[in-house]
Amino acid sequence: MIDASMLLIALVAGLSAWLAHSNANGRRQVQRQMEIVSRGQCCQGRVLAVQRPFLLETATRLYFEFAPPGADRPVQCCHTEIASSDRATVALPTVGTYVTVRYLPENPQEAVIGKLVGTMG
Repeated sequence: MIDASMLLIALVAGLSAWLAHSNANGRRQVQRQMEIVSRGQCCQGRVLAVQRPFLLETATRLYFEFAPPGADRPVQCCHTEIASSDRATVALPTVGTYVTVRYLPENPQEAVIGKLVGTMG
């Protein structure tokens, strides 16, 4: 039979593992975004939707579209802005706002909102 202390230990261990995994994922994502900014091309895009964090999430998702030169149709992407207590809060663009998008020409689905990446990290 499982007693309350074992259940509490399991819960704390599970939460710790989830937090460590989430933190590592966030670091990888920031590094990838910085790579896209450094190697990517620029064009204008428009914010389609903003999804604020829910429950234990710390990320705001900004959905946007842009039309890279030579594309048959606009590309829709998601920029994830991770909240961090160690940096200044940045004003996020609102729905309908035009933004500068950085994308990889070989894979336009790899795109970010440039001004937000510069504030990360």
